[in-house]
Amino acid sequence: MKILITGGTGFIGSNIVIDLVRRGHQIYATHRGSSSFEKCEEFKDDVNWINVEKPNWKEQIKTIKPDQLIHVAWGGITAEQRNNWKTQIQNFWFSKEYFDLVSECGIKKVIALGSQAEYGIHNYPVKETTTLIPKDAYGAVKTLTANYLRNLFENTKTQWYWIRIFSVFGERENQNWLMPTVITKLLKNEKIELTKCEQYYNYLYIGDFVNQLHTIISSNENNSGIYNLCNSESIKLKDLLKETAHRLNVSSDLLQFGAIPYRKGQNMLIAGDSSKFSKIFQTSSEELQGISYGIEKTIKYHKEKLS
Repeated sequence: MKILITGGTGFIGSNIVIDLVRRGHQIYATHRGSSSFEKCEEFKDDVNWINVEKPNWKEQIKTIKPDQLIHVAWGGITAEQRNNWKTQIQNFWFSKEYFDLVSECGIKKVIALGSQAEYGIHNYPVKETTTLIPKDAYGAVKTLTANYLRNLFENTKTQWYWIRIFSVFGERENQNWLMPTVITKLLKNEKIELTKCEQYYNYLYIGDFVNQLHTIISSNENNSGIYNLCNSESIKLKDLLKETAHRLNVSSDLLQFGAIPYRKGQNMLIAGDSSKFSKIFQTSSEELQGISYGIEKTIKYHKEKLS
């Protein structure tokens, strides 16, 4: 199958790409001239890369005629940029360019990644029917993009899927994110200043995420719509980090809980109900490799990077 993917050099995108390559799909991935291919070393030569800064990039895609589009790319995902309206609105126009190409290219299925940030802050696991009250520009523009996708393809032959992701961890995360920072410091036997880490999140290992995503990619039935894709159970962030220390066989005293305050407006519960996805695509939590397995794989990945 010919699959076009955006964001293939990032954390989630690179994990999707390597999974698709291993499954034998023909992959076309867009990138910018400034894109780093650090996360793509294992599969770079197995992918057909398209530079979107070249004037003919859209014509290349039209010539290829992909079967599916997986839209992952999104700028401004750091805490500092999430409320930057200029940056986030640029993401909408960028997404719109790809969605508008779908009909011209005859693409049969579009899968785009949304976010739990569309829901805002709630004290219970959110469903796809939960009222959306985004608290920042990132969540608001994700919501706008989802509505554009739905309006463009609803009641057409083109399948469309908006996948709201929650907390995902694993190999190829940006080094300055929480899990890579904690693992790297613990491997060096260094102390880490943290908040109290009392938040409860639906953490999902990236390997489980891409496996579940492939049930949509491989499905022949049209089940277009909006779906939460997350773990069915929450874990306290403190417990996740303590298990990481345990599996590294280092003292959890290195984790300095409470050393720094929570940021303003800290969301203490990020939890979703993914029962709609499980029912439609006939998946179950028993199929997941799980958090403990994910921690082991992530630790192995960072040990190899440091060696």
